[in-house]
Amino acid sequence: MTRTRFTAAVAGVILTAAVLLSGCSGEGGNSSSGKADSGSAAAPERAQSQADGAATDGKVPAAPKSGDNAADQPTVTRAIIKTGSLSIEADDVDAQRQKAIGIVTGLNGQVATEDSGSDLDGRITRANLTLKVPTAQYETAIQRLSGLGKRTAIHQESTDATEAVVDVASRISTQRASLERMRALLAKATTIGEIVSVESELTRRESDLESLLAKQKALAGQTELATLNLVLSEPGKAPPAPKKEETGFLAGLKGGWNAFAATVTVLLTALGALLPFLVVFAMIGIPLWRFRHRFRRTPATAPATGVLPPTE
Repeated sequence: MTRTRFTAAVAGVILTAAVLLSGCSGEGGNSSSGKADSGSAAAPERAQSQADGAATDGKVPAAPKSGDNAADQPTVTRAIIKTGSLSIEADDVDAQRQKAIGIVTGLNGQVATEDSGSDLDGRITRANLTLKVPTAQYETAIQRLSGLGKRTAIHQESTDATEAVVDVASRISTQRASLERMRALLAKATTIGEIVSVESELTRRESDLESLLAKQKALAGQTELATLNLVLSEPGKAPPAPKKEETGFLAGLKGGWNAFAATVTVLLTALGALLPFLVVFAMIGIPLWRFRHRFRRTPATAPATGVLPPTE
């Protein structure tokens, strides 16, 4: 009887343990499967977040598109100052001069200066024109002006003034911002000393701004309009090329000798102009001086001897 109870108790314990083990294994399987599912679902998001974090940290920079850099970079317009000279021979200088002015005017240009020469009959035989044409039309102007006659000489020069233009524009922007700050300080000034000090500084900065604006305007004029010097002359009568300036000891000695010779020439010219008057003055003045000298001469007196002259 006792053994039967013991066996029944052991069987109950074993059955209870089996039920508990089966329940734990089921919950463990469900939890592990849930973890696996959540892990598999979060894996792509985790990988994406890691990739984004790496990109933001700068360890793995993303390859930029070629179009992005080109769009981000500012475009700089080159500021070019163009100058040149053109020499042309033509039979009728006056007619070609009129055509040259028409060509420049048609290109929205203008004649800055003109120096013309004519012969004894009043016919223009030489014309020196300083022309201003838009820089974009510079090459066109040279091409059209070269058709006025025989081109004997041409010279062109280009100067890049982009750095100067950008620098002046930046300084103007900075100066304007500085003026705004000074005006704000002037509005807040309360004492006479503060007002005088701020107004003095404000006047100085306004003067600097006006100077920068004038420089910017000059640069704009040089870059927007090209300068072209046109020389028109008759065939075989081209103006002589300018001589190169000499320097050194010999050049100084030559210049000194030329100055001395010029001075002597001036003095001799003045002497030659005065010589006739000097001769006339000498012919009249010398006899008058002698006559006056004789007239003013006094007679000689006899010496006192103490002896009376004989009486008759």
